[in-house]
Amino acid sequence: MKCSKCGFDNADDALFCEKCDWKLSETYIPEMKVNRAIFSYVALIVGIIAVIPIIIGDMLIVSLILGAIGLVLGGYSFNASRLMNLPNKNLLLALGGIGLLLSVIAFMYGLTILV
Repeated sequence: MKCSKCGFDNADDALFCEKCDWKLSETYIPEMKVNRAIFSYVALIVGIIAVIPIIIGDMLIVSLILGAIGLVLGGYSFNASRLMNLPNKNLLLALGGIGLLLSVIAFMYGLTILV
């Protein structure tokens, strides 16, 4: 019997794989891993887009909404990058931090104009 997890050929009467101890009667479904590095790039893009209405001087409500979205994305991406062990960790921290900073500026500016 072939193991659905590691592909090892086991005896026909085996209950568990001799190599990886997977229960042979169950089908192995590998878990999908999310590439968290993409959040740093998205946070930077959202931060830049959130600041554009401030520069143009129009659509400040858009700046407020995008700033709020950027705050969530930037905070997540900054912390996720900090906890990951990737070779480009410093770059991801910088991108997430810049996106977070731009989002804070856009959110605060939009908030002060509305109030």
